[in-house]
Amino acid sequence: MGVDSSAMHSTPLLRDDYQRIVRRAHDNLASLTAQETSGPGVRPAVLESWNRSLGRLRDPAGVRVRMAYEADQLAEVRRRHPFHSIMGLLQSHLIEPAKEAGLLVALGDEQGRLLWVEGERAVRNRAESMGFVPGTDWSEDVMGTSAPGLALRSGSAVQISQAEHFSAEVHSWSCSAVPVSHPLTGQVLGIIDVTGGDDAVSSIVLPLLNSTAQAAGVGLSKLYAPGSGGQSPAGAGAYLEVTRSRPQLSSPDGTRITLSGRHAEILLLLARNPGGISSAGLADRLWALGGSEVTVRAEIARLRRTIDDLGDLRLDARPYRLRGDIDSDVERTHRGLAQGDVETALNFYQGQVLPDSNAPGIREIGAELQALIRESLLQNGTWQQLWRYAGLAEAREDSEVLMSVLRLAPPEAPERNAAVVRLEALGY
Repeated sequence: MGVDSSAMHSTPLLRDDYQRIVRRAHDNLASLTAQETSGPGVRPAVLESWNRSLGRLRDPAGVRVRMAYEADQLAEVRRRHPFHSIMGLLQSHLIEPAKEAGLLVALGDEQGRLLWVEGERAVRNRAESMGFVPGTDWSEDVMGTSAPGLALRSGSAVQISQAEHFSAEVHSWSCSAVPVSHPLTGQVLGIIDVTGGDDAVSSIVLPLLNSTAQAAGVGLSKLYAPGSGGQSPAGAGAYLEVTRSRPQLSSPDGTRITLSGRHAEILLLLARNPGGISSAGLADRLWALGGSEVTVRAEIARLRRTIDDLGDLRLDARPYRLRGDIDSDVERTHRGLAQGDVETALNFYQGQVLPDSNAPGIREIGAELQALIRESLLQNGTWQQLWRYAGLAEAREDSEVLMSVLRLAPPEAPERNAAVVRLEALGY
């Protein structure tokens, strides 16, 4: 996203005389009540938001970020949010161009709670100082005047520059945001925000945001189109989870089946091999020794009865293959990594693939995925992402991961102390 510096400097929000007016008006806020607030020359929409913010939050210097979702909650909220189903579109239309320009892109829900914050690591680290991180609440009720909060309140695109923010902690940043609506009902589903320095409110940002919101609407319209079965953001077909403590298979209508270890192994092997696997091939992948095609056929017969009423999912023979739509946490983790989206990959990767399995084919799938996500995190992960990964059983004693947390985390982060304790226990 090439930023036109001439267009940027012609933007009224960035002119020195306007910023001086805004800063003077903001400096007086702490001593005023909502009814007394005035600021000749300050944009009316900003003044109105300041008034509302004073009524609720009182002192601009006392505004503090509120965590709405902890890490374990955030992963599930993201998976269910409509933005998740069009993440590829959002990546190509906005996130990657903004990242190249040194800007952050935040995706939030309909209440202003940030679900994703994407951008270069150095910029994300700086944004942490103002609490601009996934899981935090940036609604007007909590943070006062900001582009995400005001865009949701007004229902339209908004740009907030420097001292226009209510919170004094945010005055070194600028942001632009636009709401995204349900393509059928018009209900607001969430917010798309670009945050950074002056470039974040340049004249080219709002057209980019509006075009992304329009593209998102088109993508979502396919998701909710008639005949899609009321498709949920989790997907239109069956969904296999094999990185959680108990393997499960779910259907679009919400039906969930807890699978035996053997049935989960077969489904994962077939899902990873859409062209099909012969009886002999399945036997080789399921048992290192002692497996037979007769045993495979018996397991397949039992599995057919298990999934018989689960949507359109079916098992064909010669070779064995799955028919119907099926997705899995393994596939989604791979897709996230292939797109360079470590955050999405980490949301779906809940730990070792079927950890109790000794099947050679499963161990191969699990080892490959574990190696890929670990290397991606070490190369491109934030310290928060690395710490989340270090919380998984497979990584609790991973000294390289823990060292990376120490190297990247700010001095005041409590996770540093926990990482030190673990490393000392490992003899470091």
